[in-house]
Amino acid sequence: MGILNYFNLLKKEKIARRYFLMNSFDGTLTMLGVIIALWFADITNPKLVITSCLGAGIAILVSGIYSAYATEKAERIRELKELEKHLMTDLDETKIGERFLKLSILLALVNGFSPLIVSIFIITPFIFSYFNFIPIFYSFILSIIFVLFVLFSLGMMVGKIAEENLLKNGFKMLSAGILVSIIILVLEIVKIV
Repeated sequence: MGILNYFNLLKKEKIARRYFLMNSFDGTLTMLGVIIALWFADITNPKLVITSCLGAGIAILVSGIYSAYATEKAERIRELKELEKHLMTDLDETKIGERFLKLSILLALVNGFSPLIVSIFIITPFIFSYFNFIPIFYSFILSIIFVLFVLFSLGMMVGKIAEENLLKNGFKMLSAGILVSIIILVLEIVKIV
């Protein structure tokens, strides 16, 4: 089965799109929380920011793959058993059985890799700081701008799926980032963080 066939298989599964959107959103907000917390902690070493964000991104990757694979495999096995009952035959070694297994794996990969990819995009300004192309202060600013861009884009994608106002949905998703920022700011002000 070629890579194009895998993409076509995923395209038919609306759950893959949901996994991509939900977990990209989770990864984006996680990166925002880590970046703002590091900024308030007066971190000036870009390597520390990159390591912290990549560590969080890798944790989300592993969690996403394992949780989605276990859940999807269980759901697909249940569907396969239900179908086997109706057809009164074993489907494990058939194309249907193989398709169910492949879907479990593919959906797990979408679930895990979407937040990691978004995380890497968001921390690219710190890579530039690491190589002394830009000061770390600008990396924090650019990274937060990247977060806002990703959140707004995800919101617009949701709006397109729902055939609703793209801008309104973009601002809805953006508001989650603003909420996270406000909560961390309040925690910093009252010295809880």
